Amino acid sequence: MAEVGETLSDRELDVLRCAAEGASNKEIASALSISQNTVKVHLRNIYTKLGVSSRTEATTAGIQHGYIAIPGSESAAVADVENGSKPGDSISIVAGSPAEPISSSPETSQSFNWRLIGLLLLLLLSIVAIVVLGLQLLNQDQATATPEPFSELPIGDSRWLTSRPMLDARADMAVAAVGLDIYQIGGETTSGVDGRVRVFDSVERVWREAADKPTAVTGSSAAELYGEIYVPGGQLANGQPTDVVEAYSPSQNAWRPIAALPRPIAGGLAISDGAYLYLFGGRDDESYLDTAFVYDPSANNWRPLPPMPEAAAFTAGGAISGEIIIAGGQNDQRELDSCYIFEPSLEEWSTCPRMLLPRANAGSAVILNRLYVIGGGQNSENDVSFSEVYDPANETWQVVNTPILKDNPGWPGTGVGQVETRIYALGGRNKDGLMDDTLVYAPLVYQTFIPAASSGAEE
Repeated sequence: MAEVGETLSDRELDVLRCAAEGASNKEIASALSISQNTVKVHLRNIYTKLGVSSRTEATTAGIQHGYIAIPGSESAAVADVENGSKPGDSISIVAGSPAEPISSSPETSQSFNWRLIGLLLLLLLSIVAIVVLGLQLLNQDQATATPEPFSELPIGDSRWLTSRPMLDARADMAVAAVGLDIYQIGGETTSGVDGRVRVFDSVERVWREAADKPTAVTGSSAAELYGEIYVPGGQLANGQPTDVVEAYSPSQNAWRPIAALPRPIAGGLAISDGAYLYLFGGRDDESYLDTAFVYDPSANNWRPLPPMPEAAAFTAGGAISGEIIIAGGQNDQRELDSCYIFEPSLEEWSTCPRMLLPRANAGSAVILNRLYVIGGGQNSENDVSFSEVYDPANETWQVVNTPILKDNPGWPGTGVGQVETRIYALGGRNKDGLMDDTLVYAPLVYQTFIPAASSGAEE
């Protein structure tokens, strides 16, 4: 983990140079042939090492430390010549020791005043940055201080890990991932339903607070669409379903209302296919629903779709290769092991093989065109002792061994988010009540081993 005062790596120097020249994360990623998420990680490390919190402060600190040479200075000229460019073309990075002080001589007397003015401006900017940083530190609440480093630990010999626990125990919250961050929204706590939003940084393994959801709900789900997180419907603190839909912008840390649902719905499944937002099933204050709706962000309206083959709430699912798979859930009689496929292009339903176990209120995520269904077991009479994964290519369900389920009859209400090839399962319920666990499942384990006959017991 990066620490204050550490020397910047060569790649961090490349990112700092691009940032100092005003390049966006996308432009930096393109120039250096890396992903935008990697750019964010490098910027975070640069900020930590330089003790700053913005690009402007990082540029100023880079100049002060000699990492960036001012155009026209002797060190910049040397760097420019080595790079094959003309002196003063752009900001230069000095990879070695800090730049030599700017000196005046008869040969440089004409540019001395401009250099002096530039240094005075940089000094002023440095003072402003230091004052701003000082005020931020003074106003920082002790509760939001950076926690100590946290090491993820394996659970037995499985592919599951424990990570830093949530800030409180809760279940039935909406969960979505944007970039390397996982957002936990609302849900039920020991004090009741609230609209708190917490963000888990999967790189630093720390939790932080975000802007509260205006309408506090439980029993909702979330989906990311065009960089925003949409939360349609849910159950209010008074137990009634709602038609309120709100969208959260991580870049602005702000919520906004969007078009309401055609009817109040709790326990519906929100899924994004990258172009539209869908909501399947759920329940109102009278019955379970077979409804399906699609939201068009450009028109800000909801449109009904052909109904599901059967009514169900608290289903799991995901979008895979242009299709949407809906699995499990519950109706007014029992938990379900059903599996259905919706084709948005045709707006038609078809069936897929049934799950290995009936399960409701499970979490779900898609990795490499496979649908992982984690936990579940809303009905205590239904013994859910493992999770499972569906492979559309061969139309089969397989067991996902889940240590937390070995000693519990079920794991309903867990919120699931996916970052790259890892699944994060947050909170939920077990036989002892609400949970604050942050568990990680890594289905892809790269190891060197001697091949042996496969038992086919675990995905």
